[in-house]
Amino acid sequence: MKKIILNNYKGPSTKLRVNIKGIRAIKTKVSRMLREEGEQGTVSITFCYDGFIRKLNKRYRKKDCATDVLSFKMGEDGLLGDIIISVETAGRQAKEFGCTLTEELTRLAEHGLLHLLGYSHKEMEERGSL
Repeated sequence: MKKIILNNYKGPSTKLRVNIKGIRAIKTKVSRMLREEGEQGTVSITFCYDGFIRKLNKRYRKKDCATDVLSFKMGEDGLLGDIIISVETAGRQAKEFGCTLTEELTRLAEHGLLHLLGYSHKEMEERGSL
């Protein structure tokens, strides 16, 4: 059984919000990818602000800067893993790439999920997902 858990970690500087349409698009994309990969695990996706993801990036990757997405693979008790996405960084990137916030958040969720499924950046590039 696959399950997608969405969390919204509201921080002091988060002005961008993920709307219902965006939530549905992200859940649809992640569900489709899990089905295509034959995965049945649970995925947790947390939307946060730059300060929160920066702390995680520093703690787990030793990089003292905000990033767009982090993935933490679990693989226990049916939990595939966690995907953490900075809505602030995604908003800046959406403007830079000329797309909507929903499109950028969906792209980042896809990127994070591919890492949980074991894909490297090289493999993602080869499949056109980077």
